[in-house]
Amino acid sequence: MRCVFLFEKRYKFIRFIFFVFLAFVTVRLFVIQTLRSQEFSVKAALQQTRNRTVYKERGDILDRNGIRFTSRETSWKAILQPATLLNEPASLRIIADLLKVPYEELKDKLSSDNLPLVANISQAQAIAIMDSTIKGISVMDTRVRYSKDTLATHILGYVGKKGDEGLAGIEKAYQNTLNTGGAVYAGVIADAGDSFMSDFGYRIWSDLDKERLNVKLTLDYHMQQIVEETMDRMVDKGAVVVMDILTGEILAMASRPDFDPSNINPYLNDENQPLFNRALGAYTPGSVFKIVTAAAALEQGVSPDLTFECPGYVELNGLRMNCWNYEKGGHGTINMAQAFAQSCNSYFINLGLTIGYDAILEMADRFGLGHKTGLDKAGIDEPSGLVPSTIGNAPAAEIGNVSIGQGNLLVSPVQAANMTAVIANGGILNKVSLVDSIVNDKGEKIRNIASPSWKRIISKETAASLQGMMLLTVQSGTGELANVRGYGGSAGKTGSAETGWIKDNREIHHAWFSGYFPIDAPRYSLCVFIEDGKSGGSSAAPVFAEIAAKLMDSGY
Repeated sequence: MRCVFLFEKRYKFIRFIFFVFLAFVTVRLFVIQTLRSQEFSVKAALQQTRNRTVYKERGDILDRNGIRFTSRETSWKAILQPATLLNEPASLRIIADLLKVPYEELKDKLSSDNLPLVANISQAQAIAIMDSTIKGISVMDTRVRYSKDTLATHILGYVGKKGDEGLAGIEKAYQNTLNTGGAVYAGVIADAGDSFMSDFGYRIWSDLDKERLNVKLTLDYHMQQIVEETMDRMVDKGAVVVMDILTGEILAMASRPDFDPSNINPYLNDENQPLFNRALGAYTPGSVFKIVTAAAALEQGVSPDLTFECPGYVELNGLRMNCWNYEKGGHGTINMAQAFAQSCNSYFINLGLTIGYDAILEMADRFGLGHKTGLDKAGIDEPSGLVPSTIGNAPAAEIGNVSIGQGNLLVSPVQAANMTAVIANGGILNKVSLVDSIVNDKGEKIRNIASPSWKRIISKETAASLQGMMLLTVQSGTGELANVRGYGGSAGKTGSAETGWIKDNREIHHAWFSGYFPIDAPRYSLCVFIEDGKSGGSSAAPVFAEIAAKLMDSGY
């Protein structure tokens, strides 16, 4: 009896295992034959074909609202079947005329290989081919990755000729993420000897249903458009950065001169360096750095009512350092707010000597100058800029130079925009972000990239004092051309930086205006940098006003 019992127990166990296995096989067959039939059909077809890639899909680069920066335009491709057309000379001549290719040249191309020939064509050519009854040619519409009208080119970068390799910008930094899409293939069925089996003709396969991954930026497409349209009219060389003062998110960033990412060859050796992103370059800040000097003084308890005499220059150990209005005899007796608004060099040199070298450079460090802003954490190559060492004593002339933003100081437009945001938001330095996340085609977030962080670097009282000085700059100082009176007003600081470079027997200056708007409820920090500009007040401030007004007029 015991043996019979054991036999039945084993029999039931084996039967159970058998049914489990059978159920597994049934489910697996259902998945393969039904749910994933197309995927496996494509793979099976590709294993027995010789094919050519017609179109390789790539993940898109999106703005903060999911609007595409990439693949916004349609292109057309003709797929020609050599074996068919070579046997129909009359049809081949018609196709050659349509494609505007010499007949013999097209014939030679088709004769070199049995694989389909893929040619880029215009929409008019595509329509003509589709309207014809010619056999041996197909038409397919695809997306163009880039065109001459693409926005944010310096951020997006560009891809190689095949379209599957990012060579610069976001395309390069997120190559593995963006190179996740499927493709369309045109090919022929091949036998065991890899020869064309004419009986089976030509085939087109696709696995475009493969999930893509897209990179979502913090940029706003329409804000970017406003910035770039304005720069096209007003800026030959320079950069603009628009930032959310509360989050540190970059909402628009553009550099000029621009380039066409669909054809970069003409720009590679251009002396104007159109491929260089000037928004991420490092430049002498000039008087926009007076924000730092003033903040250092106020944090030390120096009263904004402190006055100095400006005769138009300062003598430091036999070295004369001129104020910009030297020829007019200087500003006379002037306090901090007036000196800030009028960008008086004499005052700020004396102020710098009063508070000391280390205090200025320590405040520059607090503002994040000499450090990366956080963009590097998202794979974006950015400069740290330059701030001199605070170790050891410095000559009076060096202190004077640094106090007015000259000397061994380098700042990027992104850093300047973030510095201005600190004043506008009441003293908080944000980590800057440009890449938000990785998302799928449904807009679902796959992975966060941005990691916001902030810290207070100056008191609310200091920030409020500087807000008043920046407002005075626009209302009655060197930044009057940056005033946007009908759009809530603006505040900011001009800068005209000496570079030491000479061109056409004249000294090159860089022009800056970095400010914020609207006044009552600040939302945006906006930095304008003009390479080889006349002055911050005359070159950069009008660009600021134009962009700020257009953004507010558009409801931002």
